[in-house]
Amino acid sequence: MNSLLTGLNKEQQQAVQHTEGPLLILAGAGSGKTKVLTVRIAHLLAQGVNPYEILAITFTNKAAKEMKSRVEGLVGDVANRIWLSTFHSFCAKFLRFEIDSFLGYNSNFTIYDTSDSQAVIKAALKALNLDDKYYPVGAMIAAISDAKNKLLFASDFRKQARDFYQQKVADVYEYYERELRKNNALDFDDLLLVAVKLLQSNATVLDIYSHRFRYVMIDEYQDTNNIQYEIINLIAAKYRNICVVGDEDQSIYAFRGANIENILNFEKDYPDAYTIKLERNYRSTKRILDTANELIRNNKSSKGKKLWTNGEKGEKIKVFNAPTVYDEAEFIVKEIKSKSKSGVDYKDMTILYRTNAQSRVLEEKLLEGNVPYKIYGGMQFFQRKEIKDILAYMNLLNNPNDNHNFYRIINVPKRAIGDKTLEKIAQLANEKGISMLESTKYIDEIPGLRTAVKEAIKSFYKMMNGIYERLDELSVKEVFDEVLIQTKYIDSIEDNKEDRVKNIEELLNSITESERQNPGMSLSEYLDMVSLTSSTDDIEDEENFIKLMTIHSSKGLEFDYVFIAGMEDGLFPSCNFDTSEDEIEEERRLCYVAVTRAKKELYLSHVSERMVWGQMNYMIRPSRFISEMKQGNLDYLSEKNDKLSKKTGTTILFNQEPKRKIENFNPFSLKSVRTSELRNKEKSKYKVGDVVNHIKFGKGKIKKVDEKSLLIDFMTGEKKIALILAEKLLKG
Repeated sequence: MNSLLTGLNKEQQQAVQHTEGPLLILAGAGSGKTKVLTVRIAHLLAQGVNPYEILAITFTNKAAKEMKSRVEGLVGDVANRIWLSTFHSFCAKFLRFEIDSFLGYNSNFTIYDTSDSQAVIKAALKALNLDDKYYPVGAMIAAISDAKNKLLFASDFRKQARDFYQQKVADVYEYYERELRKNNALDFDDLLLVAVKLLQSNATVLDIYSHRFRYVMIDEYQDTNNIQYEIINLIAAKYRNICVVGDEDQSIYAFRGANIENILNFEKDYPDAYTIKLERNYRSTKRILDTANELIRNNKSSKGKKLWTNGEKGEKIKVFNAPTVYDEAEFIVKEIKSKSKSGVDYKDMTILYRTNAQSRVLEEKLLEGNVPYKIYGGMQFFQRKEIKDILAYMNLLNNPNDNHNFYRIINVPKRAIGDKTLEKIAQLANEKGISMLESTKYIDEIPGLRTAVKEAIKSFYKMMNGIYERLDELSVKEVFDEVLIQTKYIDSIEDNKEDRVKNIEELLNSITESERQNPGMSLSEYLDMVSLTSSTDDIEDEENFIKLMTIHSSKGLEFDYVFIAGMEDGLFPSCNFDTSEDEIEEERRLCYVAVTRAKKELYLSHVSERMVWGQMNYMIRPSRFISEMKQGNLDYLSEKNDKLSKKTGTTILFNQEPKRKIENFNPFSLKSVRTSELRNKEKSKYKVGDVVNHIKFGKGKIKKVDEKSLLIDFMTGEKKIALILAEKLLKG
């Protein structure tokens, strides 16, 4: 026992040893929460707890693998008997066992990824004669996802549809749901929704799982959504040995349904809960932590943690104001190359940004500087065409009802099967009430088909049926081999052959490694693993590249040197005139996450001009978050803006009395007031009752004028417009 606790601080030891009853661990960034969770699991096992009685859930496959590896290092192979996975993996595994006959599904269901869902939604819009200009695919997917997060099936959503648009969304949702069930397929949201509905509706199943899992641990609890909250509380209800670990200050996924109230209200849900704060940071310097603490204390939702360290004080945070985005990128690349020359590996540095669009200029300058880089969050390995094709074959073999994947591969490689032929096959399938794949068995019943087409379809069916009949005796690798050999897929590749063959080789490596780690792994288990791979699971520390990613993608990662680009109001925080305080708080938490990724040094950069929707914007303010940081820890850098000022005739960012280089210049000091702000103190030209025209909201009437803002009644509702922006946005 003592050996397990060695190296843990007092609070960490308490978290490990408190095993009975509800436990809330508020774990600040870099406070060693993964170590606490793994040691806590080892402690439970040392106490005689059966590994089958432990359920541990985290949010990424990478985190789950790391946690399982650490537990295995402490307790050995017994770790493999613990249910330790992501939420989606847990639900997929649960449904493989329990879904048969529920809602018409069987256990060989296919998991559709985002691109698969998009294809079905496109088909729905076409079938329903809905214009995707007015009903964009992305908006439909988002609306359906939001409905599922609220535990609503299509029929439930229909009942509460309030207007014409929502009725059309309901039409799309019903079509989408019907197609997925017909194909024996679930999307990512379905894994959670169907799991919770099954637990709620089947008392026997709920009793089995709530009895089995005596100890439930949830990592990143601040990121749980409504469905995940329901699942966990249902399973933990019997024994109430629920341990949740999280940091309300790192809750950044509200846009995809995360509910910060879950962690904020845990002590209300469980009045007998014991709360432990992990505030000692083992990652960052004192200056970085003090800066982060000062920033986040502006949030009302924060529970008052204060990160501290016994480590070094560290360098000041560098704040750089660049004239343009190109200057900003040049500055960042220059600093990166300088650190590389001094012996810092590229892999220990990262550039973070608020939106993916910011990467373009950064990429240009990195290429010019001959700096190796990699972007994360772009096209994933398993989304590449050749990989999707082969996996489509494997998915169809696993689930012969999957018409979506049938359509994908019936002509891959080319078999000269046209759309009209596919329509006839679909008609035959509907008449017989069977899948598209099975209907190819009866191709002779379709009149008017050319002999060559019939033979191609017969050959396809024979091939697929031949593999399917031997599926139980084939390993995943053998299924892969059969698909490649019998389809002659590699021979059919015409463009970028070398790269695409290398990708296929890598898929084989993935299968081989997965089977090595999971002896006896079934085809469905491998396909689940592939389907549930996230965008950051493939980040390898060994690769010596500069890593570029959004701040959202950086969650859970750490780097010696962090550059945060685009620290400007309107971009970060991403806000407009009617942004709520809750949304601003979420943006501030996102900034807090970005800051706390840094171990040694942190750079913040912003620009004086930026192209927005094809128009150059010269009225850019540095992010308010910079002003909220501890100013004594910031080192303001600036360059001459003479050239830009002469070009535009505009005051760029600060008063520039003498045209000179400014060192350690703080734009948030009282002396650094923009001339436009000074002008606002004069009497406003706007009066109550004036009719104005806003570039976005259209015509409106001024209802109120004060020294800082205008309250205007537009057709879309009342909006508050800052006086500093009025001349740019309003036409009298």
